[in-house]
Amino acid sequence: MKEIPYSVIRAAQNGDTDAIALIRRHFEGYIASKCLVTYDDGDGHSCTFPDDELRYLAEAALYAAIFGFRCKEPPPDFVI
Repeated sequence: MKEIPYSVIRAAQNGDTDAIALIRRHFEGYIASKCLVTYDDGDGHSCTFPDDELRYLAEAALYAAIFGFRCKEPPPDFVI
């Protein structure tokens, strides 16, 4: 699924846990890829690992975006 249907977003805003889980799963890979931290040990070796705190903050921002999402009505002169 490339885009999340509006009906799923509305269901999540109304507290549907399945819809919230679907949205979370949709963004799970993206969040995981953006929450990687690289550590250099000083001897030229580096290690990449997931930062749990950063992931928590990203998921909290996702939940805030879900519940803060507002869809505007189209302007009166909008024609399909």
